[in-house]
Amino acid sequence: MYGSIEVPPIPERFEALVSQALKAEPTISEYQLMKHLSANGLVEFKPDLEPLTMFRSHFLLFHLLYRLQDRWHEEGQGWLSIHTTDIHLEPDASFSPSSNPLQSQLRENDPIKSYYLDYQEFLNTQKEDVLGLLDDFWRRMAGLPALSIDATSRSEAMKTLGLEEESLSLQSVKQQFRTLCQQHHPDKGGDPKMFRRICDAKDILAMSLKSP
Repeated sequence: MYGSIEVPPIPERFEALVSQALKAEPTISEYQLMKHLSANGLVEFKPDLEPLTMFRSHFLLFHLLYRLQDRWHEEGQGWLSIHTTDIHLEPDASFSPSSNPLQSQLRENDPIKSYYLDYQEFLNTQKEDVLGLLDDFWRRMAGLPALSIDATSRSEAMKTLGLEEESLSLQSVKQQFRTLCQQHHPDKGGDPKMFRRICDAKDILAMSLKSP
């Protein structure tokens, strides 16, 4: 049991392929592991540019890797270190509680691990949420300013999404956002600048509706 629901067992083939990959290359990236898994029949891990598909593949991979981390640790195989650019198996002795108590404590209280082990997060993920996560990530990486939710920006956001005040709700914002994404997402040939405006408009209106 991980999170609030019962989850499927770790596929034997998944465990065998991860072990095989780590024996061939002591350190691999998430992308390399995805290619290895998909090339050997686990096509659900095939790298994909579509946001929701990419997120689901990434989440499922990390969910299973963190469960393998616990299993292999209990079996005495070592500690599976998990990072997008560096996945490797290290001897447990190198980070024993007695030799490195801080590292041991961090292992037991890892919020990232807790997130990926909550299978409900995977099941509840909707496309607009994934796009929002990606948009927030790139906004932070680019050092862009926080979105403003003053009256002017709110009015412009409503125009961008084609919504009226009397019909404005979180549901209508999400529904219109989905519709416009189908038309303007860059992966579908849309204008990246317009898609950015749509994402910003959705976030502004969502924040204004959630604000007291």
